[in-house]
Amino acid sequence: MKSFLLLKSILRNLLFISILFFGFSVISCSNQENNLDQFLSKMETRYEQIAFELGDAYWNFYSAEAEADLKAPKEKFYNLLVNDTLNNLIEEWYPKRSEIKDTILRERVNKWHRVLLSAKVEYDAEIMKLRNELEEKFEVSEKEDKSNYNFENNILKLIELRNKKSVELGFDNYVHLSMETNGLGYEWFLEFVEMVDKSSLEAYKSLVEKTKEESKLYEFGQMDAYQLFSQFYKNYEPTEVKIKDNIELVKTSLNNIGIDYDELPAKLVEMKLPPGIGGQGLMINIPNDFRAVMTLGMDISVWMHEMGHGLHGLYNNINSPILEGYEWVPGNANGSFAEGMAETLAWFTRNIEWQKKYTNLSEEKIIERKNTVKEYVPAYIRFHLYRFMTETMLYLQPDKKFNEIQKELAKKYLLIDTENFRTQVLSNIIYISYPLYTQNYLLADMIASQIHKTLEEKFGKEYAFNKDVGEYLIHNFYSNGEYFNWNQRLIKGTGKPLDIETYFDYYNIK
Repeated sequence: MKSFLLLKSILRNLLFISILFFGFSVISCSNQENNLDQFLSKMETRYEQIAFELGDAYWNFYSAEAEADLKAPKEKFYNLLVNDTLNNLIEEWYPKRSEIKDTILRERVNKWHRVLLSAKVEYDAEIMKLRNELEEKFEVSEKEDKSNYNFENNILKLIELRNKKSVELGFDNYVHLSMETNGLGYEWFLEFVEMVDKSSLEAYKSLVEKTKEESKLYEFGQMDAYQLFSQFYKNYEPTEVKIKDNIELVKTSLNNIGIDYDELPAKLVEMKLPPGIGGQGLMINIPNDFRAVMTLGMDISVWMHEMGHGLHGLYNNINSPILEGYEWVPGNANGSFAEGMAETLAWFTRNIEWQKKYTNLSEEKIIERKNTVKEYVPAYIRFHLYRFMTETMLYLQPDKKFNEIQKELAKKYLLIDTENFRTQVLSNIIYISYPLYTQNYLLADMIASQIHKTLEEKFGKEYAFNKDVGEYLIHNFYSNGEYFNWNQRLIKGTGKPLDIETYFDYYNIK
């Protein structure tokens, strides 16, 4: 009996010690998370302030409203992003992030991991110095003669440095690192390219053969391919628009879906921009300051596209700077989804009911143009493949010359079968400021297509004039910032992840 009572006492004490130990462990874990939260909040406050400064500097860079000092905020970013305590803390917590109870804190750790990994490349001292130099040469200014500056050699040097740094970080090259940090993933990207290539090839071949037969061509050349693209673009954007003031038409279109532009902290400007840039929307302060500048002669769809960037930021309610999606460090936002939100607004101008109201085109003419778009969309898709894979191959095949890459991919994606191909000079600012970004524009079209299909299913064919649509977009796509990954946001708003097959079905590509 005494042995039983002694055993019972021992077990009771062990249970008490276990409960006490568990309690201390929970408290300790909770304290660790609180300390992590407090430190990251302090870092994010600094991060956001620098983002304000850099956003304002880029605004001056594009708008020439004032002298653009890009160096000072980038130096501040550099000092923040190489902070040893921050990097060590994220390296400690990232592998065990699943243990973090607070889901927002968990995602902040995930996002910081991507930002810091990207920063080890883009904010490397040598890379940043060359990137700053190139951006200064592209700056809107009449003070300096830039005709003798060798853009191509210096862009190639920048690509070489990005690859070298990525290898040092354990990646095969910069493409692998970039796809890791932008949320797409390298394997997913390869599968996407393969699927789009395979799905569009036969339809594009038919267009090429039709062109050769009708024009009695022995070879299909560069200008023939460009004519196919032009048939698409000539019919894609609305023409004969009744309201000539684009800003007024943006306001009206937003009001139609229940969004009052005049209540938004937004600014739209029109002026000449550097080569390769049609328009640039900048979230200076999320969600309190959006500005967009468009180059001269842009049509309404470009204005709506940039305003789409604005809505995406202005209705962001996440209240955590690292999850708000500032674009200044790769890895902080998913570019495909960001461009998808921009293109979603642009797609309202391609809506039949919208064009019936705001253009002088007859319904018959609108439908005729729509059918032409569907006929020539394979050329649009193949052009995008050619465009973004050209840049990708600069990183994957660094030993090849730029003109060789262009010629090879022109044969593969555009089916050009003549050697008489005029290559482009490597002098596009997007390769400098937004590396490996252009695939996002094709993905954006697919995202917008999927969202507009959902809008029509939920609100009817006149959804472009339904005031509940704005709130639907805000709730499902804008409000949560970067808390959910891009496919989760698509599932929330459309019921499924990116559906490439539906996109091809929409355009009747078999």
